[in-house]
Amino acid sequence: MQDTNPLGLEFETTDSNEVEMLVKVEIENFIYRSLGPDIVDKMMTKEEFSTRMSFQYSILLDLISKSDFESFKEYVCSYEFYVKSWTSKRIKEHFSSKSTIHDLEDKHLKFCIDHINAAIKKAQRENTDSLRTFVVKICTELGDKLAISQDPLDAIMVLNNVDQEQFVHWLNKCVQEMTESLREKFKNTEFETKLSLLHIKPENELFNTVIGCGQQCPFCKIPCDAGGEAHTQHFAALHRPQGLGQFSWENSNKLSTDICSCLVISDGYFRCSDTKNEYHPYKRYREIYPDWNIFPDGSLDASDYWKYVMNKYNEKFAKANDAKPADIPDSWKKITKEEAVKSLKKSFNIKSFIAEF
Repeated sequence: MQDTNPLGLEFETTDSNEVEMLVKVEIENFIYRSLGPDIVDKMMTKEEFSTRMSFQYSILLDLISKSDFESFKEYVCSYEFYVKSWTSKRIKEHFSSKSTIHDLEDKHLKFCIDHINAAIKKAQRENTDSLRTFVVKICTELGDKLAISQDPLDAIMVLNNVDQEQFVHWLNKCVQEMTESLREKFKNTEFETKLSLLHIKPENELFNTVIGCGQQCPFCKIPCDAGGEAHTQHFAALHRPQGLGQFSWENSNKLSTDICSCLVISDGYFRCSDTKNEYHPYKRYREIYPDWNIFPDGSLDASDYWKYVMNKYNEKFAKANDAKPADIPDSWKKITKEEAVKSLKKSFNIKSFIAEF
Protein backbone atom coordinates (compact mmCIF):
# COMPACT_ATOMS: atom_id res chain seq x y z
CA MET A 1 0.00 0.00 0.00
CA GLN A 2 1.30 3.47 -0.93
CA ASP A 3 0.74 6.78 0.89
CA THR A 4 1.35 9.72 -1.47
CA ASN A 5 2.10 13.04 0.23
CA PRO A 6 1.64 16.54 -1.27
CA LEU A 7 5.22 16.56 -2.58
CA GLY A 8 4.62 13.48 -4.63
CA LEU A 9 6.92 11.43 -2.37
CA GLU A 10 5.81 7.88 -1.96
CA PHE A 11 6.39 6.20 1.39
CA GLU A 12 5.39 2.77 2.52
CA THR A 13 2.59 3.51 4.99
CA THR A 14 3.88 0.93 7.47
CA ASP A 15 7.38 2.44 7.42
CA SER A 16 6.33 6.08 7.79
CA ASN A 17 3.90 5.11 10.55
CA GLU A 18 6.69 3.23 12.27
CA VAL A 19 8.91 6.32 12.24
CA GLU A 20 6.15 8.52 13.64
CA MET A 21 5.25 5.95 16.30
CA LEU A 22 8.89 5.50 17.27
CA VAL A 23 9.48 9.22 17.73
CA LYS A 24 6.18 9.58 19.61
CA VAL A 25 7.13 6.81 22.01
CA GLU A 26 10.53 8.37 22.69
CA ILE A 27 8.98 11.79 23.31
CA GLU A 28 6.39 10.29 25.66
CA ASN A 29 9.13 8.39 27.49
CA PHE A 30 11.12 11.59 27.89
CA ILE A 31 8.11 13.49 29.19
CA TYR A 32 7.10 10.79 31.68
CA ARG A 33 10.74 10.55 32.75
CA SER A 34 10.75 14.29 33.41
CA LEU A 35 7.30 14.71 34.96
CA GLY A 36 8.12 12.62 38.06
CA PRO A 37 10.94 14.91 39.29
CA ASP A 38 8.82 17.94 38.28
CA ILE A 39 5.96 16.78 40.49
CA VAL A 40 8.36 16.18 43.39
CA ASP A 41 9.86 19.66 42.97
CA LYS A 42 6.41 21.27 42.83
CA MET A 43 5.25 19.48 45.98
CA MET A 44 8.39 20.47 47.86
CA THR A 45 7.56 24.14 47.32
CA LYS A 46 4.49 23.58 49.52
CA GLU A 47 5.16 24.39 53.16
CA GLU A 48 3.94 21.03 54.43
CA PHE A 49 6.63 19.27 52.36
CA SER A 50 9.38 21.83 52.94
CA THR A 51 10.96 20.10 55.95
CA ARG A 52 10.67 16.83 57.79
CA MET A 53 9.15 18.60 60.82
CA SER A 54 6.54 20.38 58.70
CA PHE A 55 5.69 17.13 56.95
CA GLN A 56 5.22 15.13 60.17
CA TYR A 57 3.25 17.94 61.77
CA SER A 58 0.91 18.20 58.76
CA ILE A 59 0.17 14.47 58.78
CA LEU A 60 -0.55 14.38 62.53
CA LEU A 61 -2.69 17.52 62.31
CA ASP A 62 -4.67 15.94 59.49
CA LEU A 63 -5.13 12.75 61.54
CA ILE A 64 -6.53 14.51 64.60
CA SER A 65 -8.70 16.73 62.39
CA LYS A 66 -10.28 13.71 60.67
CA SER A 67 -10.93 11.92 63.99
CA ASP A 68 -10.89 8.55 62.26
CA PHE A 69 -9.61 5.57 64.24
CA GLU A 70 -8.75 3.45 61.19
CA SER A 71 -6.48 6.20 59.92
CA PHE A 72 -4.70 6.41 63.27
CA LYS A 73 -4.31 2.63 63.39
CA GLU A 74 -2.88 2.51 59.87
CA TYR A 75 -0.50 5.38 60.64
CA VAL A 76 0.79 3.63 63.77
CA CYS A 77 0.93 0.07 62.42
CA SER A 78 1.83 0.75 58.77
CA TYR A 79 3.61 4.09 59.00
CA GLU A 80 5.45 4.11 55.66
CA PHE A 81 2.43 2.84 53.72
CA TYR A 82 0.14 5.42 55.34
CA VAL A 83 2.52 8.32 54.75
CA LYS A 84 3.01 7.41 51.09
CA SER A 85 -0.75 7.06 50.59
CA TRP A 86 -1.31 10.41 52.29
CA THR A 87 1.33 11.99 50.06
CA SER A 88 -0.23 10.46 46.95
CA LYS A 89 -3.59 12.03 47.85
CA ARG A 90 -1.93 15.41 48.34
CA ILE A 91 -0.30 15.11 44.91
CA LYS A 92 -3.64 14.36 43.26
CA GLU A 93 -5.27 17.28 45.06
CA HIS A 94 -2.50 19.68 44.03
CA PHE A 95 -2.67 18.62 40.38
CA SER A 96 -6.48 18.41 40.27
CA SER A 97 -6.36 21.51 38.07
CA LYS A 98 -5.43 20.11 34.66
CA SER A 99 -3.65 23.31 33.68
CA THR A 100 -0.96 22.64 36.30
CA ILE A 101 0.20 19.35 34.79
CA HIS A 102 -0.44 20.53 31.21
CA ASP A 103 2.01 23.39 31.67
CA LEU A 104 4.72 20.91 32.65
CA GLU A 105 3.87 18.59 29.75
CA ASP A 106 3.94 21.43 27.24
CA LYS A 107 7.30 22.58 28.56
CA HIS A 108 8.85 19.16 27.96
CA LEU A 109 7.05 18.62 24.65
CA LYS A 110 8.38 21.96 23.41
CA PHE A 111 11.88 20.99 24.56
CA CYS A 112 11.69 17.73 22.58
CA ILE A 113 10.34 19.33 19.43
CA ASP A 114 12.85 22.18 19.59
CA HIS A 115 15.59 19.59 20.07
CA ILE A 116 14.43 17.60 17.03
CA ASN A 117 14.10 20.69 14.84
CA ALA A 118 17.53 21.93 15.91
CA ALA A 119 19.04 18.53 15.10
CA ILE A 120 17.48 18.59 11.62
CA LYS A 121 18.74 22.14 10.94
CA LYS A 122 22.23 21.32 12.17
CA ALA A 123 22.39 18.24 9.95
CA GLN A 124 21.22 20.37 6.99
CA ARG A 125 24.03 22.89 7.55
CA GLU A 126 26.67 20.18 7.44
CA ASN A 127 27.80 18.63 4.18
CA THR A 128 26.69 15.03 4.00
CA ASP A 129 27.57 12.57 1.26
CA SER A 130 24.39 10.55 1.63
CA LEU A 131 20.94 10.65 3.16
CA ARG A 132 21.99 7.85 5.48
CA THR A 133 24.78 10.04 6.88
CA PHE A 134 22.26 12.85 7.26
CA VAL A 135 19.97 10.61 9.32
CA VAL A 136 22.88 9.37 11.45
CA LYS A 137 23.80 12.98 12.26
CA ILE A 138 20.23 13.72 13.37
CA CYS A 139 20.06 10.64 15.60
CA THR A 140 23.51 11.35 17.05
CA GLU A 141 22.61 14.96 17.82
CA LEU A 142 19.48 13.86 19.65
CA GLY A 143 21.70 11.65 21.78
CA ASP A 144 20.51 10.29 25.10
CA LYS A 145 17.59 12.69 25.53
CA LEU A 146 15.68 11.12 22.66
CA ALA A 147 17.23 7.78 21.82
CA ILE A 148 15.67 7.42 18.37
CA SER A 149 16.80 4.45 16.33
CA GLN A 150 17.69 5.12 12.69
CA ASP A 151 16.51 1.68 11.52
CA PRO A 152 12.95 2.67 10.47
CA LEU A 153 14.33 5.83 8.81
CA ASP A 154 16.82 3.65 6.93
CA ALA A 155 13.96 1.43 5.79
CA ILE A 156 12.14 4.37 4.20
CA MET A 157 15.27 5.55 2.40
CA VAL A 158 16.16 2.13 1.05
CA LEU A 159 12.68 1.28 -0.10
CA ASN A 160 11.83 4.65 -1.61
CA ASN A 161 15.18 6.20 -2.58
CA VAL A 162 14.15 9.71 -1.52
CA ASP A 163 16.55 12.66 -1.61
CA GLN A 164 17.54 14.80 1.36
CA GLU A 165 15.40 17.87 0.62
CA GLN A 166 12.27 15.81 0.14
CA PHE A 167 13.02 13.75 3.22
CA VAL A 168 13.52 16.87 5.40
CA HIS A 169 10.22 18.32 4.20
CA TRP A 170 8.42 15.11 5.09
CA LEU A 171 10.19 14.88 8.45
CA ASN A 172 9.29 18.47 9.39
CA LYS A 173 5.67 17.88 8.45
CA CYS A 174 5.68 14.66 10.45
CA VAL A 175 7.07 16.44 13.54
CA GLN A 176 4.48 19.21 13.28
CA GLU A 177 1.56 16.79 13.03
CA MET A 178 2.99 14.62 15.78
CA THR A 179 3.26 17.63 18.12
CA GLU A 180 -0.45 18.38 17.83
CA SER A 181 -1.32 14.71 18.17
CA LEU A 182 0.71 14.36 21.38
CA ARG A 183 -0.66 17.59 22.83
CA GLU A 184 -4.19 16.31 22.27
CA LYS A 185 -3.31 12.93 23.76
CA PHE A 186 -1.90 14.48 26.93
CA LYS A 187 -4.95 16.73 27.20
CA ASN A 188 -7.30 13.74 27.15
CA THR A 189 -5.30 11.48 29.48
CA GLU A 190 -6.45 11.31 33.11
CA PHE A 191 -3.94 12.33 35.78
CA GLU A 192 -4.25 8.90 37.44
CA THR A 193 -3.13 7.29 34.19
CA LYS A 194 -0.23 9.72 33.87
CA LEU A 195 0.91 8.85 37.40
CA SER A 196 0.99 5.16 36.47
CA LEU A 197 3.24 5.95 33.48
CA LEU A 198 5.83 7.96 35.41
CA HIS A 199 9.29 6.42 35.63
CA ILE A 200 9.40 7.17 39.37
CA LYS A 201 6.69 7.25 42.03
CA PRO A 202 6.59 10.83 43.39
CA GLU A 203 5.26 9.68 46.76
CA ASN A 204 8.27 7.38 47.17
CA GLU A 205 10.70 10.12 46.18
CA LEU A 206 9.08 12.59 48.56
CA PHE A 207 9.19 10.05 51.37
CA ASN A 208 12.88 9.37 50.77
CA THR A 209 13.70 13.06 50.39
CA VAL A 210 11.65 14.55 53.21
CA ILE A 211 11.46 11.65 55.69
CA GLY A 212 14.46 9.56 54.69
CA CYS A 213 14.09 6.88 57.34
CA GLY A 214 10.90 4.89 57.74
CA GLN A 215 12.02 2.79 60.71
CA GLN A 216 9.74 2.68 63.76
CA CYS A 217 10.51 2.13 67.44
CA PRO A 218 10.08 -1.60 68.13
CA PHE A 219 7.97 -0.83 71.21
CA CYS A 220 5.74 2.21 70.61
CA LYS A 221 6.07 2.45 66.80
CA ILE A 222 7.12 6.10 66.85
CA PRO A 223 9.04 6.86 63.62
CA CYS A 224 12.77 7.52 63.73
CA ASP A 225 13.63 11.22 64.05
CA ALA A 226 16.92 10.97 62.16
CA GLY A 227 16.56 12.71 58.81
CA GLY A 228 17.88 11.06 55.66
CA GLU A 229 19.24 7.55 55.32
CA ALA A 230 22.87 8.19 56.31
CA HIS A 231 22.63 7.16 59.96
CA THR A 232 23.39 3.95 61.80
CA GLN A 233 21.34 4.62 64.93
CA HIS A 234 17.60 5.22 65.06
CA PHE A 235 16.16 7.47 67.75
CA ALA A 236 13.09 9.49 68.68
CA ALA A 237 13.07 12.61 70.84
CA LEU A 238 9.79 11.70 72.50
CA HIS A 239 8.20 8.26 72.57
CA ARG A 240 4.49 7.55 72.90
CA PRO A 241 2.44 5.12 75.04
CA GLN A 242 3.45 1.55 74.25
CA GLY A 243 -0.15 0.45 73.98
CA LEU A 244 -0.28 2.25 70.64
CA GLY A 245 2.50 -0.07 69.49
CA GLN A 246 0.41 -3.13 70.44
CA PHE A 247 2.20 -3.77 73.75
CA SER A 248 0.10 -4.91 76.71
CA TRP A 249 0.82 -6.15 80.22
CA GLU A 250 0.93 -9.92 80.31
CA ASN A 251 -0.67 -10.40 83.71
CA SER A 252 -3.72 -8.26 82.89
CA ASN A 253 -3.62 -8.12 79.07
CA LYS A 254 -4.29 -4.39 79.37
CA LEU A 255 -2.66 -1.98 76.94
CA SER A 256 0.35 -0.21 78.41
CA THR A 257 0.37 3.56 78.92
CA ASP A 258 4.09 3.63 79.79
CA ILE A 259 6.63 5.13 77.41
CA CYS A 260 9.87 3.56 76.24
CA SER A 261 12.19 6.16 77.82
CA CYS A 262 10.96 5.15 81.28
CA LEU A 263 10.80 1.42 80.67
CA VAL A 264 14.42 1.10 79.47
CA ILE A 265 15.64 2.15 82.94
CA SER A 266 13.09 0.01 84.77
CA ASP A 267 13.43 -3.55 86.02
CA GLY A 268 10.69 -4.64 83.65
CA TYR A 269 10.81 -7.33 80.99
CA PHE A 270 9.31 -7.66 77.54
CA ARG A 271 8.82 -10.53 75.18
CA CYS A 272 7.77 -10.71 71.55
CA SER A 273 8.58 -12.60 68.35
CA ASP A 274 11.98 -10.87 68.19
CA THR A 275 12.93 -12.43 71.54
CA LYS A 276 11.52 -15.77 70.39
CA ASN A 277 8.78 -15.12 72.92
CA GLU A 278 11.25 -15.30 75.79
CA TYR A 279 11.47 -12.66 78.51
CA HIS A 280 14.16 -10.04 78.03
CA PRO A 281 15.08 -7.10 80.32
CA TYR A 282 14.13 -3.66 79.01
CA LYS A 283 17.50 -2.41 80.25
CA ARG A 284 19.20 -4.70 77.73
CA TYR A 285 16.86 -3.98 74.84
CA ARG A 286 19.82 -3.18 72.56
CA GLU A 287 20.80 -6.83 72.57
CA ILE A 288 17.62 -7.35 70.55
CA TYR A 289 17.42 -3.97 68.82
CA PRO A 290 21.04 -2.76 68.39
CA ASP A 291 20.04 -0.14 65.79
CA TRP A 292 17.78 1.73 68.21
CA ASN A 293 18.97 4.20 70.82
CA ILE A 294 16.16 4.98 73.27
CA PHE A 295 17.21 7.84 75.55
CA PRO A 296 16.65 6.68 79.16
CA ASP A 297 14.81 9.29 81.22
CA GLY A 298 12.27 8.50 83.91
CA SER A 299 11.06 12.11 83.97
CA LEU A 300 9.85 12.10 80.37
CA ASP A 301 6.18 11.78 79.57
CA ALA A 302 4.15 11.23 76.42
CA SER A 303 2.87 14.34 74.65
CA ASP A 304 -0.69 15.50 75.26
CA TYR A 305 -1.37 14.69 71.61
CA TRP A 306 -0.77 10.96 72.09
CA LYS A 307 -2.39 10.95 75.54
CA TYR A 308 -5.52 12.37 73.91
CA VAL A 309 -5.39 9.78 71.10
CA MET A 310 -4.80 6.90 73.53
CA ASN A 311 -7.72 7.99 75.69
CA LYS A 312 -10.10 8.68 72.80
CA TYR A 313 -9.46 5.36 71.04
CA ASN A 314 -8.56 3.19 74.04
CA GLU A 315 -11.37 0.70 73.47
CA LYS A 316 -10.75 0.48 69.73
CA PHE A 317 -6.97 0.02 70.04
CA ALA A 318 -7.62 -2.71 72.60
CA LYS A 319 -10.07 -4.51 70.34
CA ALA A 320 -7.72 -4.21 67.34
CA ASN A 321 -4.88 -5.74 69.39
CA ASP A 322 -6.93 -8.47 71.12
CA ALA A 323 -6.21 -6.82 74.43
CA LYS A 324 -8.10 -5.07 77.21
CA PRO A 325 -8.35 -1.28 77.37
CA ALA A 326 -5.57 0.50 79.23
CA ASP A 327 -6.04 2.07 82.64
CA ILE A 328 -6.04 5.68 81.48
CA PRO A 329 -4.82 8.24 84.06
CA ASP A 330 -7.50 10.77 85.02
CA SER A 331 -5.31 13.65 83.82
CA TRP A 332 -5.28 12.19 80.30
CA LYS A 333 -9.08 12.11 80.21
CA LYS A 334 -9.22 15.87 80.73
CA ILE A 335 -7.10 16.72 77.68
CA THR A 336 -9.17 18.40 74.98
CA LYS A 337 -8.65 18.20 71.24
CA GLU A 338 -7.53 21.84 71.23
CA GLU A 339 -4.93 21.09 73.91
CA ALA A 340 -3.74 18.08 71.92
CA VAL A 341 -3.23 20.28 68.84
CA LYS A 342 -1.43 22.87 70.97
CA SER A 343 0.85 20.10 72.24
CA LEU A 344 1.48 19.00 68.66
CA LYS A 345 2.53 22.51 67.66
CA LYS A 346 4.86 22.70 70.64
CA SER A 347 6.43 19.32 69.85
CA PHE A 348 7.25 20.41 66.30
CA ASN A 349 8.04 24.02 67.20
CA ILE A 350 5.29 25.32 64.94
CA LYS A 351 4.49 29.01 65.43
CA SER A 352 1.36 28.99 63.28
CA PHE A 353 -0.70 26.45 61.42
CA ILE A 354 0.99 25.19 58.28
CA ALA A 355 -2.25 23.96 56.83
CA GLU A 356 -5.90 23.76 57.67
CA PHE A 357 -7.58 20.42 57.04
